[in-house]
Amino acid sequence: MSRPEVSVVVPVFDPGEHLAACVDSLLAQTLAPGTLELIFVDDGSTDGSGAVLDALAASHAHVRVEHIANSGWPGKPRNVGLGLARGEYVFFADNDDRVAPDGLERLLATAREDDADVVVGKVVGHGKHVTRDAFVRNLHGVRFRRDVALLGLLTPHKLFRRAFLEAHELRYPEGRRRLEDHLFVVAALLRARRISRVADHPVYHWISHGDGVNASAGGFEPEAYFASLEEVLDLVESELAPGPFRDRVLSHWYRGKMLQRVGGRTWLTRPEDYRRELVGAIRPVALRRYTEAVHQYLDLHLRTRSRLLRAGSWDGLVALAQLDDRFRLRIELEWVRDAPVSGTSLTLRLRCGIRGLDLVQDGERILWRLPAEAAEALGEAAIDVTSELRESARAELWLQGEDGAEWTQLVRTRVRLKAIGDAGEVRPVLTATIPIAPTAAAAGAPLAPGPYEVRVSAGVLGFGATRVVRREEEPLVLTVLPPGRIVEGVAEPPPEPGLRTRLGRRAPRAREAVRHLRAAVPAGRPA
Repeated sequence: MSRPEVSVVVPVFDPGEHLAACVDSLLAQTLAPGTLELIFVDDGSTDGSGAVLDALAASHAHVRVEHIANSGWPGKPRNVGLGLARGEYVFFADNDDRVAPDGLERLLATAREDDADVVVGKVVGHGKHVTRDAFVRNLHGVRFRRDVALLGLLTPHKLFRRAFLEAHELRYPEGRRRLEDHLFVVAALLRARRISRVADHPVYHWISHGDGVNASAGGFEPEAYFASLEEVLDLVESELAPGPFRDRVLSHWYRGKMLQRVGGRTWLTRPEDYRRELVGAIRPVALRRYTEAVHQYLDLHLRTRSRLLRAGSWDGLVALAQLDDRFRLRIELEWVRDAPVSGTSLTLRLRCGIRGLDLVQDGERILWRLPAEAAEALGEAAIDVTSELRESARAELWLQGEDGAEWTQLVRTRVRLKAIGDAGEVRPVLTATIPIAPTAAAAGAPLAPGPYEVRVSAGVLGFGATRVVRREEEPLVLTVLPPGRIVEGVAEPPPEPGLRTRLGRRAPRAREAVRHLRAAVPAGRPA
């Protein structure tokens, strides 16, 4: 048998009915026959999935199944699958997610064209948070230093050159290890000669089913979690020379895995004893691993949260979080304008009004007055934000399609200050202008035909909120029509008779196979 080009490794543990959609998506891949092998590593499933996979392998020559005793975590089954893989490239999928029909074909073509060791494909989150900054544009054969936004999503769902992984002896940590995917993926990104990113087409659908069946969905254990986080920091420090670039990379975890857990609206809703436990676990790591020099990589909001954390001010952290809760963003759609050649583009103008920040004008200066508890802890009643206010003003608009994919658009933002009353109080008002050309709005590629809901995130000084853009109380929807036209509202695309894709020709076989699979998989995890 000839060697496949791509091996997909799927750790499997009690996925129940969700396994069928994963298998369906993998059987429907558009890669040419003989170029793909599917390796399912059954990690001691108790829901009958092992037998279902054996039956699948018996009827599909490119499917392989390995059964192991339950390890309790994804690391070992991924390593076992990697050891069995014969493909030139290996892709890691989870047993309750889906791969877009042409996802692997696109990743492989990019890897070949760019001679890449790692290819990152656009991930669409369904109940999972995906940082939009991670998929703003394509990348072709760059080193990690060229785009630190590659840290934006460190899940394992990427294409890796198998010889590269073997040369660097890269394997997942085994056993119950939080952030095991960070340790593997970060090492790969730091050591890769060439990294590419496919941002202009959805590749992977990362799905939360809300049933807590995956291994890492259990309760959060701060002590174990932050011990694992320090392993990731150790890895970065061992791979990068001391200096500003390393400090910038290390700040990613301080910002996203530490500071985000000790403030904000959601934090306020948690029980106080749990919040105190988090602060008690995070503060020693913050003091041990970071100096105040990290603040240059943080916006004012998180910088203030960091100062309060480092000072050990519980009351200050609570007061700052309450300010988050009072923050208000009002979005008004001022107009939508068609292009001179109708349908070739649309331009939106938004007005973003911000309330809840205690800003005052003092002569030529703009001051942010701190909550009393924060002011007491930090020894200052107000912070001069004159220059940072304008520099930090931001608006981000994206279009969300029916498949869940989000497409960020270029926004031109201006900010002015509106006087409130006679005591010098001011409120920021942002004006955002957004041109949308359907032929390039999907990270440089054409948007697929269909309706798109318009959403916006806006704020200043690191405070912000997300809203659905509305016209007359209804969500604003734009529709892309072939060939490359865009209109406001919902419109039906014209029929395309006789269109048959490679997927369309092959899908019936995939659907038939999975119909039997779905019938065999139990409806859920046994009691």
